Amino acid sequence: MSFTPEDKLSRILPVVISGGRRTLKQRPTARLLPDLHGITADPVWAVMDEDAADYEPDGHEIAAYPRAWAEEYAAAHWTALKPPEPGGFLGAFAGREYACRLAEERGYWAVLQLDDNIRSISCFRHRAAGVRVAANHGGMGMYADILAALVLSTNGRMVGAFLGSVSPNRWSLKVSRPGFPYSLFVEQVGPGRENWFGPFEDDIIHAYQYGSSASPATALVVPTLIYTKETESKTGMRAKYNHERAVPLQRLFPESAKVSVHKSHSNGRGGPRVFHTMANNAIRTPMIITDQERYQRIAAYLMTLGREFTDLYRQDVRAKVSKRAARYSEPPSAGASSVS
Repeated sequence: MSFTPEDKLSRILPVVISGGRRTLKQRPTARLLPDLHGITADPVWAVMDEDAADYEPDGHEIAAYPRAWAEEYAAAHWTALKPPEPGGFLGAFAGREYACRLAEERGYWAVLQLDDNIRSISCFRHRAAGVRVAANHGGMGMYADILAALVLSTNGRMVGAFLGSVSPNRWSLKVSRPGFPYSLFVEQVGPGRENWFGPFEDDIIHAYQYGSSASPATALVVPTLIYTKETESKTGMRAKYNHERAVPLQRLFPESAKVSVHKSHSNGRGGPRVFHTMANNAIRTPMIITDQERYQRIAAYLMTLGREFTDLYRQDVRAKVSKRAARYSEPPSAGASSVS
């Protein structure tokens, strides 16, 4: 089942933004890309030219953008407290801008932006049952279809899945709502597209640009489409996280971003660990449904997935309970001590 017209779905360019993770083992997103074959355009890895030669291939195009261009772009769209250094860290936002420009140059109407360290996708909850539901219905191909269809049926210019590590105030069964897409989203390119700013919190800033501007566009998330990221590595963007990371966000959006210190150290390097939280109403532009028929078909489909998840989850829980009950009902082994 497809909710995005075939000519539109095939004109989405999936681009995985990557930097500093040269082996496929460091880039688990690679395992999810085959689900896009024959549905969208062929996926592309976007990396800086100085890294491209050392990147382990997976059969997909490695599109390299020049460092000179990235430094020039970064200098004009920089938000960090300290200016960029020649040959130094630039973050991912120049790569995100490059992904949009690449899609525009090749004649695509949208880009599916992906981080390189997405570990899994699941429906409704990050449970084994949710992972199976997503796999049963096309995996990343299904995600691309639904996210693109929501771009076409709402005023969402940037529509993304829900990051599993972000705890919502309450679980929502809404099809979509205003929010902050992070690492897995479809963005419409072409006239009216916002430029990317960074180096940190580029995704939040970008969603805020859409959700607080004078245009009718906004940023949306789909709470029932969930993804998780690997958390162990200290490569890529994570290697540069420090106590200054969230401060520019609060300076840009003082009415919406709250900064607080949760720990006494950041990444074990001795600085204070600063976090941010965004106000619930940070995305000011509300969602507007522009194609009710398409939107309602998506809603009905997600309800079907919800019923499938419920059935599978109940089966998993019953199996787990039966296994534990059997374990505790076994007679003690010979020689085992008993408590009187």
